[in-house]
Amino acid sequence: MKQTYIHAKPEFRGEIQEIDVPIPNDDQLVIKVVYAGSNPKDWKLPDLGKPGNSGDDAAGYVHSVGKNVTEFKEGDRVAIFHEMLAPGGTFAEYALAWEHTTFHLPKNTSFEEGAAIPLAGKFARCSLE
Repeated sequence: MKQTYIHAKPEFRGEIQEIDVPIPNDDQLVIKVVYAGSNPKDWKLPDLGKPGNSGDDAAGYVHSVGKNVTEFKEGDRVAIFHEMLAPGGTFAEYALAWEHTTFHLPKNTSFEEGAAIPLAGKFARCSLE
């Protein structure tokens, strides 16, 4: 599969890399990314010297699930929040997420809208508590 790897300063450029599709652990799932979201932290991390595939928000279809995953199955429409700074980010064809940071995407919600929800929705919720 292809992923976008963002190099840190002083290079600060994107590179398309060919890597293996991530393999979920028992409590994770892999999605086929349709849309990936972008947040300020996605460009700030490489700017701070932390290169990588910094994408963490995405929406798409479940590709595979770990043996303990019970709420999702292959083909489900979902949005995910990927674990920050971990391998398997969302600036790729396939991304990795924990079951507890994944949610079903209603049919009337587009993949584009779904990819904008995870991180922004988390902080919007926290600010109301």
